[in-house]
Formats: sequence, C-alpha cells, structure tokens
Amino acid sequence: MMTTLRINNDKRPAAAPSPKNYDDVLKHTALEAIASVLITYSSAYIPESEADHLKQYVTSLCIFAVIMTLKDSEYFFPDSTPMTTTVLYAATLYTDEDGNTDWVEIGGRITGQLLGYAAVFWLCALNKDNVATLSVLAAPSLSSEFVHAFNEGLGTMTEGIAIAFATIPLISPYDNDDGLQSKAEAFPPDNASLWIVALSLSSIHYTLERVFRGTMNPLVTVMQYYLQNNLSGAALPVVFQCVGLYLAVLYIQWCVPSKTTLKKLRKKR
Repeated sequence: MMTTLRINNDKRPAAAPSPKNYDDVLKHTALEAIASVLITYSSAYIPESEADHLKQYVTSLCIFAVIMTLKDSEYFFPDSTPMTTTVLYAATLYTDEDGNTDWVEIGGRITGQLLGYAAVFWLCALNKDNVATLSVLAAPSLSSEFVHAFNEGLGTMTEGIAIAFATIPLISPYDNDDGLQSKAEAFPPDNASLWIVALSLSSIHYTLERVFRGTMNPLVTVMQYYLQNNLSGAALPVVFQCVGLYLAVLYIQWCVPSKTTLKKLRKKR
C-alpha cells in the first residue's frame, strides 16, 4: 500500500476538490500532447550550423520553457513524459484525501504524451537521413554497451527522484497534515516558485545528459536508436531505464517525511 506523502508549503487552506469530468481529461490530454511534441523534438534538435554554441542546451532550455509557459485549466504545468507522471503518482499527486487515485486523469495524460511522441517519431522518420546525420543525438559509442545502459539507468533514477522532490514543495498539505493534496485539489503554484523548479529540473537534466551521455527517457532512446539504424541496440538501455524508474519510485515512497518531520518544517516556516 502506498505511503501517503506529507509536506508543508504554506498556511493557506486546502482548495476544495472539483469533480473530474471528461472535458478536464481532454484538456490534460491536449496539453500533454503539446508538451510531449516539444520535449521529444528537442532531443533530435538540428543545429543551425557547427557554430551553434547553444545546441547542447536545447533540451534543458525546452524543459525550462515548458514548465514556465505551458499550463492546463488548473494552471499546472504538464508532466510531458510518462516517467514524470509515474514519479508524481508515486508521490501521491494523483491521489485525493480519501486515498482514491485518479486513473482517468493519469490515463489521459499518458495518452497525450504518447500521441505527441508518436507524431514526432513519424515526422523524424520521414526525414530520417537528415535527422540522423545532422541532429544532436545521444552517443552510446563513447562507452561500452553495458556501461552506457547502466548510466542510462542511473540517470533515469536520479532524474525521477529530482522531478518528484522538486515538484512536491509546490503542493500544500491537508489542514490536518494528514497527506499531501493531489494536483486537482492544490492551489496553482505561483511563477516565482515555478522559476525555481524549472531552473532546478533543467539544470539536473543538463548535468545528467552531459555526464551520462543519455536521454533518461525510454521513448526518446527508442527513437534515437531507430534514427541511427540500430533499433535492437535500444533494448538494454531501455531495460536499465525502466529499472532506474522503478528504483526512483521506491526511493520516493521510502523517503516520505514523517508527521513529526512535517511538524518541525511547519514550525520552522
């Protein structure tokens, strides 16, 4: 049974949850599709020239821009990838005060993410030769196959943990400190808080991308290996990425702050 997460953001009362309807789900699906297109396309960025000194920052800048500028009707930024949705589910951001998980919203978000990814995959496949030759893709050849796959797993685990614990402070606890509100119940985060989260997540992604030469994203890994005519080579990295995601979920649930810790945090603030 998943442990309920608790954290204090401020002393505002809990927002009353609104009933979920299919119109809300469609809005989430549409936003996730847009964000997924941007995130996936950024992983196959084609520089203007050899002198394009910003090419190595494009994916990270895209993450920053998505968090700061794209919002749904509840004024929350999109998850953008199924990995993010998974770690936020583990952090109980899709589970309400009664312990009910909103699987419809989760399904809608992941559907949008996959639609966006599929669109980019198709467009890149149409231009496969140019994308494979000119774009900035992960370079697993710089290390052995096993080392690259292990690095992908380690990077995926680290980024999953970072996403969860960077997002958690944006969400308020219930009035009795007996759980963290779901995204549907919480107040929308302000831009000052979002700036810190966007900068933090774009920075950790850039660091992991450069250190491990990886994508930390199984979907992007499959696309990049396909573009390099080595689809079978994606199997091992994807397996390690899934293991890394699983370990991130375990860590998030293991490191849930206790009620005593949350009381100390509230008193300090």
